[in-house]
Amino acid sequence: MKKKKISCYVVVCCLTFFTFWFSGCQKKPGQTVLNTPHKVVDSFGKQREYRLFYPIVNSGFRVPLLVYFHGVRSECFKQFPGLRNYTGSPVEETGLIEFCKNNNIALLVPEPAYEYKFHNCMCKGWSPFDKELDGVEKMIDLVVEKYSISEKRIFLSGLSAGAAFCFHIANRKPERYNSILSHGQGSLYEDLRYLMPTQPGPKFGVLLAYTKGDYKNLIEICQETEKIYKENNYKVLLLKDLPPENHRWSETSNELFWKYLNELGQYTGK
Repeated sequence: MKKKKISCYVVVCCLTFFTFWFSGCQKKPGQTVLNTPHKVVDSFGKQREYRLFYPIVNSGFRVPLLVYFHGVRSECFKQFPGLRNYTGSPVEETGLIEFCKNNNIALLVPEPAYEYKFHNCMCKGWSPFDKELDGVEKMIDLVVEKYSISEKRIFLSGLSAGAAFCFHIANRKPERYNSILSHGQGSLYEDLRYLMPTQPGPKFGVLLAYTKGDYKNLIEICQETEKIYKENNYKVLLLKDLPPENHRWSETSNELFWKYLNELGQYTGK
């Protein structure tokens, strides 16, 4: 009987040891942060800056690429009551860095290079689009060339002016991008010229979103954009009244965003 008890004790100890050993050996999600790892100079001669959050994965494993563009930003905006709580949602406020690390997604975060005037404030936020475009496209091309990226799983995302910029980029090369996430996009022009499709669909998937209490004019632009792309045979989904309130990125919706970006994608969709 005593020998049997000792044997049981040894078995329990071994099981406990191997349980802890196995859990310790499991690979935890990791991420390397690279600040402008490769030089990019746009067609205007300006050297561009960007950050790449690259997941630590096995050699040869190709990962999806998500590109994120924040909204227009300026310290000057704080003088306006309606903009005091607006930050432009820099990537640090979106939860995307941690989300991409946990899901083995490469996250590319370009920095805008050119200033322009908006609400009588000098600001940065992807305008003029045509001036920002060349440098950003070169960043994307370089990251795809230098890193193990799945070329059929390139996604664009952005808030406000950054969301509108997604359309401008995607419509230049509609076959290049799997789908885009436009979060509360704005438009400087009533004819929505930068948001219009350049080719009939189906092409890249279009995921639209706005938060509860977002600016009324931006909600209307989202609704009009949904209508335009559906009429042009694109796969489109509009997510409404997401948390939190006000015009900012819905951090708690990242998992939902990623699900629909893949379902709407021209290469990964259902």
